[in-house]
Amino acid sequence: MPAAAPPATLPSVIPLSDQICFALYTANLAMNRFYKPMLDALGLTYPQYLALNALWA
Repeated sequence: MPAAAPPATLPSVIPLSDQICFALYTANLAMNRFYKPMLDALGLTYPQYLALNALWA
């Protein structure tokens, strides 16, 4: 009978600034800040803007 595999070890903690989820989150915030003044003038939210773009295509 083969020997049992050693227990899995937890990976070391990756700093938040090195994680892709943090980069995506900060990019999303930057995009929303960029579009907000223009969309406010049109009375649209960013999701509404995306839906209109999808319908336009």
